[in-house]
Amino acid sequence: MLVETGVFGGELLPDNSVSEVFAARVVIPDTAFAGLGIGRHERPRCLPACFRWCFNHLGTGGTRWSVMLRDEEHAELYFARVPDAFAFVARWSVEAAPAGQPAPVV
Repeated sequence: MLVETGVFGGELLPDNSVSEVFAARVVIPDTAFAGLGIGRHERPRCLPACFRWCFNHLGTGGTRWSVMLRDEEHAELYFARVPDAFAFVARWSVEAAPAGQPAPVV
């Protein structure tokens, strides 16, 4: 996973409103999708555990965090607060899992 900081969003939308603005982005490569339950690996009617974590810890998505699954090569999670992005990576990255164990599943 890769954490990027900066200004993401703020684009003019077709209805002349401005999209949300986020301070950090976590890019999740497709190689991590199976472990996180993202994309074609998720079960029907089940929010992947990593997104449930965001919902439970950060609230409803859309303002404090948001997910984009535009590309099959990676997913992007946007965070309004940089520490939230680092907390997500600390919780869900393979590197954060104890040696010899898969990334945690909640």
